[in-house]
Amino acid sequence: WLLLRSLETLKVRMDQQAQNAAEVAKYLQAHPKVEKVYYLGFIDESDAQHSIYKKQYESAGAMLSFDIKGGEKQAFTFLNNLKLIKLAVSLGSTESLAEHPLTMTHAGVAPEHREQIGISDKMVRISVGVENYKDIIWDIEQALDAVK
Repeated sequence: WLLLRSLETLKVRMDQQAQNAAEVAKYLQAHPKVEKVYYLGFIDESDAQHSIYKKQYESAGAMLSFDIKGGEKQAFTFLNNLKLIKLAVSLGSTESLAEHPLTMTHAGVAPEHREQIGISDKMVRISVGVENYKDIIWDIEQALDAVK
């Protein structure tokens, strides 16, 4: 019953989350404390992965990661200063959630494999929720302001 009830609004929620993620990704890409943003919507058309993305997806989705300039200390400072976005290992809820993959979801992965797939101490992953994207960006901005 709960699953069927949730399916009624799935498309509306996913569309809103994807729109919010696009705004958040643009904000992060322009921020001076962000080294790199990993977001499907930023795959260059000349990249071989772009054709796979376009073939398999209708949207860039609501998940993104970014490397914060510095390292683990700066990533933790950012995460510890979030007010709206919640720290969580599980991602994909209707609320915006963030995590530090190196010490959370990928802690049990062999270091050489983590390095191979780009999981570093400066990476933060965000699952963007349905909140107003301006509120999400405000939270990210104030948390990045705390990073020295």
